[in-house]
This record gives sequence, structure tokens and C-alpha cells, in this order.
Amino acid sequence: MTEQSVSSSNRRDWLYLGIFIVVVLLITSVPYFYAYKSAPDNMHFMGVVFNIPDHFQYFSWMRESQTQFLVPNQLTPEDSTPLLFNFLWFTLGRVESLTGIEYRTLYQMTRLLAAAFVMIATYWFASLVFTNRAKRWTAFLVSVLGAGLGWVWVIAKYVGKVEIVPPNSFDVYTSEPNTFFNILAFPHFSIAAGLIAVVFGLVLLGQKKQSMRYAWAAAAVSLLLSVQHAYDMFIIYPVIGLYALFIWLRDRKFPMYLFKLGVVVVLISVWPALQAFYITQADDVWKGVLSQFDNAGAWTPNPLHLPILMGVSWLLAIWALKIRLPWRERDDTHLFLMAWFLAHFILVYIPLNFQIHLLSGWQIVTGMMAVIGLYTRVLPWLRRRLSAVSPQRVALLGSSALLLAVLPTNLYIFAWRTLDMKAAWQEMDERVTDNRYFIRVSEYDAYQFLETQVKGTDVVFSSLNTGAFIPALTGARSFLGHWAQTLDFQNKRTMVDAFFNAATTDDQRLQLLGEYNVGYLFYGPEEAKLGDYDPADSPFLTEVYQNDDVTIYAVDTTQTGD
Repeated sequence: MTEQSVSSSNRRDWLYLGIFIVVVLLITSVPYFYAYKSAPDNMHFMGVVFNIPDHFQYFSWMRESQTQFLVPNQLTPEDSTPLLFNFLWFTLGRVESLTGIEYRTLYQMTRLLAAAFVMIATYWFASLVFTNRAKRWTAFLVSVLGAGLGWVWVIAKYVGKVEIVPPNSFDVYTSEPNTFFNILAFPHFSIAAGLIAVVFGLVLLGQKKQSMRYAWAAAAVSLLLSVQHAYDMFIIYPVIGLYALFIWLRDRKFPMYLFKLGVVVVLISVWPALQAFYITQADDVWKGVLSQFDNAGAWTPNPLHLPILMGVSWLLAIWALKIRLPWRERDDTHLFLMAWFLAHFILVYIPLNFQIHLLSGWQIVTGMMAVIGLYTRVLPWLRRRLSAVSPQRVALLGSSALLLAVLPTNLYIFAWRTLDMKAAWQEMDERVTDNRYFIRVSEYDAYQFLETQVKGTDVVFSSLNTGAFIPALTGARSFLGHWAQTLDFQNKRTMVDAFFNAATTDDQRLQLLGEYNVGYLFYGPEEAKLGDYDPADSPFLTEVYQNDDVTIYAVDTTQTGD
């Protein structure tokens, strides 16, 4: 093939990539479009389709970042030192401040840009691994569209009437190693996976060319990753170290270039990670937040569940390792893929609260390794049994089968999020959930009123389902707002339940409100579900706002209770 034809083929591939990206963006926008268009006039869509609590934590950071470089924790009533810096939400906060674009629109723009970025980064990495066009595209499609075998639990749910509960639910809904799910619902994870792919692509290029410019570029991208997801340095550093060890074993010579690259990457990118660690030591509130990550119950699935979580491509990737192949016959690319793939087996079980996040990016290298397994293990076997079929057609058959095998779980996730947007508002009063994707317009109006009355130090008392929105929508602090960010979460949840119980005395309520310097009480449908208490009867509460569904009270702790 001539140089001109190669260039033309490359341009065509990038055009096809652009078309593919647009199609994926349109498909993953369907649940959002449906949510906006299908909701009745009295319902307000909150802008996300999965995991309300965590997203509104981020939106709180985004709001605080409009006026501060370092932000406090507004999802708890206790004073916290403004120490948190997250580059992504800081940037979005400043954009929101400068442009006036509302958070929902800004989030959607971010999701689309992050999705395009992770797909471009994945394709670029695949192009470094495979010069063969068919292999490159298969690896890319498996990495972007693929998921595990969690669909087996979905079948069990609908056929056997068995609910999907932990640990089985983690095999379906864990998003970190699922690019398509991240594109649909988690832009920050999309960005992280894309940056991981870029860093590792630069490391691979640097090793091949022995040029320090790639080391500095990898360090710069690692810094960008570190200021958003400091914990991802637990992926970057060990993979580089393991790759250097593999090169050392193969060449029987110290890998000086990779040593220098590693030093540069660590020295440039470690500081945000150290700052994140400092936060948890310098302030009791942030320290308490870290200790409560266990409340999510989100841990890496045990090893017996990994084949279900990661699926066919992961099993094929293991088959591709070729343990008996001599080290001297493994080139730089193959050793790097091995280092990246194998490192996760240890990283995802490090005894840290956030271990599940260290699954991020595994799907990318798994897609690459799966294609190697397809071409070195599966296709030779198929060709022997389909000798009358051309090798090209056998390759197409094998690649298509692999893609079909990794798609079902994500097809379910897409359908589930779309259909759930209908159920979320149609059954809102009956559903018991912390994920309120829709709220009444009257409740949203109450938040807008509250925003005009409060300062950042004011504490608002409410149910958990209301408190999740208060910091992001009003700027005030929640008494109870998030499973990790609210200090002493379980006890505060018990306090809220007791407060709205009619059997609790007003003196007990007043003592609680005074202890935490509560300034306002938000009373709407979510609070009414918690008990028969009527705030209008309490002398220490003064009504300052009311609509058909919500009443907001100012708290005066100088008044007596019973």
C-alpha cells in the first residue's frame, strides 16, 4: 500500500470515527431527551439519569467554585475548612459564573464533550497497539460498547423473579470499567478513562522512541488527571512500574528511560494527590467524610464475580496472555498491555475505601487484549473448522460474535435508564428512593426562594431526599444531604426520622435545631412521609414561604418548645 493510500485510509477512519461518535452521543442522549419532553408541566427534571446523591455533591462543588478556589463541604451542618479543589468542577463552576448557563445544560455539554474525548482517546490508543485496521476497530468497539455478563442477573430478575441485589447488582451497575455507561451517565469517569488512555499511550510511545518529550507529555496529562481524580494515580504509577519491571526482565538491563519517565511523572503529578491526602488529615469534617465511604457498600466485586462484571472480553484477554511465551519474544507493546491488564488484579483489591474506582480504564486494555486473544486463539480454531470459508470472512464472523457477546448488558442499561425516566415521575409518590430524577415544580420554586434568603453558613433541616439538592440549588448547608459527605450520616438520619415523628417533643426538636445552628426548616412531601409532625404547631418556627406543596420555616431557637 502506498503512503498516499495509507494516508487516505487513515483520514477515512477518522471520518468513520466521527460518525460513530455522533451516533453514540445521539443514542445516549435519548433518556435525557425523553425525560425533558415526557414530564408533565408540574414536574421538573433534575438533569441526570443516574445517581442523584453523588451528582448533586459535584454540583455543590461547582456552585461553590463560582466564588472560591478551595471549597467547603456544604452537605453537612458542621463547619468545614475550604480545602477541596477539583479541576473539573472548578472549571465548570467558573464557566457557569461567566456564562449564566444553568447547571443542567452545562452538565449535558460536559457529558457530550467527555464522551467524545474518551472515544477519541480509546481509538488513538488502539491505533498505537494495532496497525491492522480490522483489529484496531474491533478493539475500539469492544472497549467502548462492551460490558460484562451482568445480563444473567437481569434474566434471573424477569424470568425467575429474583431481585438484583448486592453483590450481584455490582456485576450490572458498576460503571468504572464500562465506557458506554460512563458516556451515558458519568462524564467525570469518561474524562478519567480517556486521560488514563492518553497517559499510557504516551508512555508506550516514549518507550518505543526513547524520547523524554513523551515523558513530559505523560507527566502533564497525569497532572491533569490528578487534579480531578487523585486516586487514579494508584493506577498510573503501578502500571508504569510494572511495565518497567517487565522490560527489565526481558532485556536483562535496567530500563533507564522508563525510570526517568516514572520519576518525571511522579514529581509533576503527585502534588494534587498529596493535597487530597492532606485534606483528610487537616480537617475533622473531611476526615470523617473519607471514613464514611463504607456507607455506600460499593466495593470491588469479589474475584468470583469478576468474570461476570468484566465479561467475555476479559476472559478472552486472560486467554491471550500466553504464559508460556518466552519473555524475549514479547515486544514493548505486548509487555505494556500485560502490565496494564495484570496490574488491575492487585489494584482493585487494595484495602482502600475507594478501591472500586481503580477499575477505571480496565475496559480499554481488556478490549485490546481480547482482540489479541481473538486473533491468536479463537480465529485459528475457527479457520480449522471452517476451512471452506475465507480467512477474511472468518475474521469478520469472529469479531461480530465478540461484539454481540459484550453488548447485552449495556443494551439493558440503556433501556433501563430510558424507561426509568417514565417511572420516576409517574410513580414518584409511591417509590421509596434516594434518586429523585424529577421533583415537583412547586418544590423547585421553594429552592429558588430559599436561595434568595440564605448565606453559605446557614443550615437547612430537611429529609435526606430534599437535603441532597439544597447545597447545589441554594448554596446553604444541608443537615442531612449525602451518605458520605454528611458527617455522622447514620446518626443524623436517625435524628431526622425522630424529628418528624409526632411522638418527639418540641423541646427535643428545639434542642436538636439549636445544637446544629439550624436556620431554616424545609417541609414538603418528602418530609411529610417521615411522620405526622406538623411544624405549624411549633412556636419556634415561623413560616417565611408557602406554596401548594412546600412550606419553609425560619427557626428561632430563643423560643421555648412545649
